[in-house]
Amino acid sequence: MAVLLPGQMRLRGVSRHFRLMHDRNSTLKETLIRRRRTRYTELWALKDVDLDIEPGETVGIVGRNGSGKSTLLKLLAGILPPQTGVVQAGGKIAAMLELGAGFHPDFTGRENVFMNAAIHGLSEKQVQQRLDQIISFAEIEDFIDMPVRTYSSGMQLRLAFSVAAHVAPDILLLDEVLAVGDEAFQRKCLGRIFDFKRRGGTLVFVSHDPNAVEQICDRAILIDSGQVLMDGKPSAVIEAYHEVLAGAPVRTGAQFRAIDETPDVSKPQFVLGGWGTGQAEITEVSLIGPKGGTDRFLSGDEMTVRLTIVADSLITAPSIGVGVQTGDGMMCFGTNTRLAGIVSPDIEGSAVCEFRVADLPLHEGIFNVVVAVSSSDDSTVYHWIDHAAEFSVFGRRAGVGIVDADVSWQIMKSPGKPTPAADGAT
Repeated sequence: MAVLLPGQMRLRGVSRHFRLMHDRNSTLKETLIRRRRTRYTELWALKDVDLDIEPGETVGIVGRNGSGKSTLLKLLAGILPPQTGVVQAGGKIAAMLELGAGFHPDFTGRENVFMNAAIHGLSEKQVQQRLDQIISFAEIEDFIDMPVRTYSSGMQLRLAFSVAAHVAPDILLLDEVLAVGDEAFQRKCLGRIFDFKRRGGTLVFVSHDPNAVEQICDRAILIDSGQVLMDGKPSAVIEAYHEVLAGAPVRTGAQFRAIDETPDVSKPQFVLGGWGTGQAEITEVSLIGPKGGTDRFLSGDEMTVRLTIVADSLITAPSIGVGVQTGDGMMCFGTNTRLAGIVSPDIEGSAVCEFRVADLPLHEGIFNVVVAVSSSDDSTVYHWIDHAAEFSVFGRRAGVGIVDADVSWQIMKSPGKPTPAADGAT
């Protein structure tokens, strides 16, 4: 087998299954008397998976609960061996797969830092050099000498992430790391993750949050029933993931396979694409500028997104949403009628909704419109389209970035230093 570069990972024909026990003998006496074998079912968590991850890539893994995402990370981390196939990884790996994994509850936070960092390959001297930074990042200075069993789940998460972030690995594996912790710490984690990316580290990230995957990752993988269904751009993979959640067949294409070889015609077939239950359908999406319909805007223009919604039967006070994303899937802004405190009228037949932005705050670039119609409490999605329309923005002012901010400058001359008095002056 070829030697891999630091940060490179390779899987070939990897499979892993587990036994689900239906009953078991609980004692030795029971085993001897009953003399019967325990019945079980084999569950394939992963089956014949081939995967290549290159150094410096940031890969998001999405899928339903039980699809095999966490098993895949454990195989990459070397925690579980494959039953068939080969898993290879180049360089040092740091993994944060389960809350508190690698921590001893009766040891103090400080002792656990040394123990956990040693597992990642750091010497005692290296840990000592980074100890203050680890403790400071975790924000548990007052509790570092208390047993970990007294920590809250959030404190354990902060300490575990801090250790993993400071061991300087070539590969970082994260499983739902942003699912626990307050908003401030989540931002802190994202900052550290982006620093890791800028340094050229390889990141493999599992999450149920599509926004986090699109924001962090430059590639995404959809797993279902232990198999890779799609591998490509995060925005396209997230759309396919939503179709899986809605129970619809994933559309065939060059980058991925269909879940069902023959589409189920009983499921909603949306003309504009997207996913949902089909109780209501968005049949038309148009963009309107100051001079009428267009797909080109200047920064600061008024922009209107007009939706036509059709419902065969009565839907009560639906929640209607509109968002704007960059071309690579990062959300710029978005809202819906429920968040805005607006009660939409009941719809039976067709209705037209207009979402208006008075002063488009975007710099130059190509952007996508996301639209959705859901139940009044957003619990049921009737129709969601990730790429309903595309438009270009041309800047009015000089600058860089996504946001076109109306800024002003004020530059004041600093007071000059007093001239020193001449010799003999009084």
